[in-house]
Amino acid sequence: MVEPPNQELLQSLSEDRALAVGVYGESVAAYRYLVLSESAPTEEDRRIFADMADEEHAHRQQLADLLDRFYPESDFYLADEEKALIAVGPRLITVRDAASYRQAMDLIVATEWRTAKYYEALSRSIVREELRSLFARLAAEGFAHHERVRRIAEAAASAGAS
Repeated sequence: MVEPPNQELLQSLSEDRALAVGVYGESVAAYRYLVLSESAPTEEDRRIFADMADEEHAHRQQLADLLDRFYPESDFYLADEEKALIAVGPRLITVRDAASYRQAMDLIVATEWRTAKYYEALSRSIVREELRSLFARLAAEGFAHHERVRRIAEAAASAGAS
């Protein structure tokens, strides 16, 4: 299992930075699922990943809207350590064959788990109730995505082994 997000850094995040990290993570997730929606081995998986890309894009927009509403003056660069709070590995993925598909799936499984842990921690520490409840919902959805993608990855690995 992948390491959880850096707890010390996570606890030091201000609300605006926590939202910005979330926007970044949801952008990465939407992009990765879009790539998988075009390259997954089965039509069903391509449809599932297209739906997940849409869902992640909606999460990104919701977080960006909250960032703009609560912190309209915020404009900053995220450090690599901050990006690593929510994403595992490089932002961009390429899927050309079965091996790169398996690598992408491993990366996404790990990222979904880390993202869920990120939101779960924020749901316990953020003061603003609207954000706390959003982060709790995103954590639950992240754990569900982790489990769903893990099962798809296992099924693909089993199909490739037979």
